[in-house]
Amino acid sequence: MNETKRTIFAGLVIGLLTLAIPFYLQLIGVVPGDETETNVSEPLEKTVKTPLIEPVSKQKKETDLKNQNFSQKEDFTIVTNQYRAIVTNLSGGSILSFEMHSFNEDGYKYVGGYDKNGNYSKNINLNLSIPVQSPCSPCLEVYSERYFDVPFKIVSPNIRSGQTLRLENNDSLVVVMEKTINDETVIKKTTFYADKYIINHHYSLTNTPRSISVVWADGINSTEKNLFEEITYSSGYVAQSKEINSISFTPKNIDDKEDRVTFSGKTDWVAIRNKYFINALISKNSFGGSLSGSSYQLNSESIIPVYKMELEFPSPEVSVSQFFGPLDVDVIESSNTYLDRVMNFGWLPIQPFSRSVLWLLKKLHVLGINYGVILILFAFMIRVITGPLTRKSFESTQKMQKIQPRLKKIQEKYKNDSQRLNKEMVALYKETGVNPLGGCLPMLIQMPLLFSLFIVFRSTIEFRGAPFFGWISNLSQPDTIFDLSFSIPLYGNQVAFLPFLLGISMFLTQRLSMATMDKNTKPMMYMMTGFFFILFNSFPSGLNLYYTVYNFLNYFQQRSIKGK
Repeated sequence: MNETKRTIFAGLVIGLLTLAIPFYLQLIGVVPGDETETNVSEPLEKTVKTPLIEPVSKQKKETDLKNQNFSQKEDFTIVTNQYRAIVTNLSGGSILSFEMHSFNEDGYKYVGGYDKNGNYSKNINLNLSIPVQSPCSPCLEVYSERYFDVPFKIVSPNIRSGQTLRLENNDSLVVVMEKTINDETVIKKTTFYADKYIINHHYSLTNTPRSISVVWADGINSTEKNLFEEITYSSGYVAQSKEINSISFTPKNIDDKEDRVTFSGKTDWVAIRNKYFINALISKNSFGGSLSGSSYQLNSESIIPVYKMELEFPSPEVSVSQFFGPLDVDVIESSNTYLDRVMNFGWLPIQPFSRSVLWLLKKLHVLGINYGVILILFAFMIRVITGPLTRKSFESTQKMQKIQPRLKKIQEKYKNDSQRLNKEMVALYKETGVNPLGGCLPMLIQMPLLFSLFIVFRSTIEFRGAPFFGWISNLSQPDTIFDLSFSIPLYGNQVAFLPFLLGISMFLTQRLSMATMDKNTKPMMYMMTGFFFILFNSFPSGLNLYYTVYNFLNYFQQRSIKGK
């Protein structure tokens, strides 16, 4: 194989790896890497259940509301520094609305989402609850039937329908509801806290020897404008002894569903998540958990997955803690669980780098530094760290280019004698002090760090809604300068500015190494630049900002090396 063919082959390999990046990202977006985490393939028990939420056309049918008496419906509102929740007596105290507050300095993280009609707005407080007519968020099931899917009586004397209750500082509020059906009585106590995303649910049942389940059937609402990416991250989880099992699916039609998957044995928690938020039911005495999925018509154009989760209990006394809030490491620690395991830190070897990057990000922001500025500082810092490796790689490539004429002569002379060819090539490398892998090894050493930066900058909630300057108002979304009336495959329907700068930086860097390249290789390099330009157009502006600055710094470094 001559050098031209070798170069083309290497380029094809690089191209294939590049094409694999989106699939890798989908992988890490759905299931965070860990040696103890497994995907659901052979569950202990698998049964089919009805969809969690019926299609919109069916939701309006009276049969879906058979157990609900809306004349007895009573709603009240709880306001804390963390959220604004509308609670109803339907289904024993379901949460109809869970709207995140924006009172703190990073309040922008919780602005932007979908209203009740499924329309996205960047100016509203996001709501994590899906609007349904017959809620189960949470409710009780007995033998997989919503036996207590009825209006409860609010027993707490100081709570009345239409009331708004405000919790401040270290306040807490206990809401008591009860219902008796056929001599079976259930008393539910729900505790809300002013300064936590934790909600405690306690159920006491009489004359109910049967197994019962605490169920959240209403999923978690989509919060991001880019629904494709949102669905990529959306999953359901069951955790048992720090082993995490997950399900995920992408509905194409309103009737699509994911069959119920049941796990027996002590279950620590069940959870559902979207890109930035999580809803988890946590218990110390559950003996089973299950997940299933169905489809929900978010708006006229979009269908999203909705996951149903449940915990099963043998006792008439049931206690469940619910964490309903952001996928923020510092916040999630308050749950005293390992819920952070569902966050996107990449595969196991990359996780230490990812967590370190995230820690440094947060520390710098605490100092009052804008996240856009932090990303630029990161680019400079990483260039300083990787600069010596880049220099070594570039110098090795230059040496390889200088011996190409001699190498080609050897390849031509001994093309029919592979053993002699390898011997002569080794001798040439030894004579000139060239390591044929010298250009690749430094890059391989950098890969864990570069991948960790890619993961964190693309998926961290810290960048959600974070402004930089000018047209870059949200570092978690593309820096769109105008929208197209049509969509281009891979490119999307928006035109962002930073990908243009990123493409220019890549072109300039590649052109430095093209001067001595084989003419057959150059078109492929241009194609790679174009591919990255198209791919990164839909990526968050924060990620594109970092890579643009990083690439320009890389270009100037390589130019200085070549000029010597």
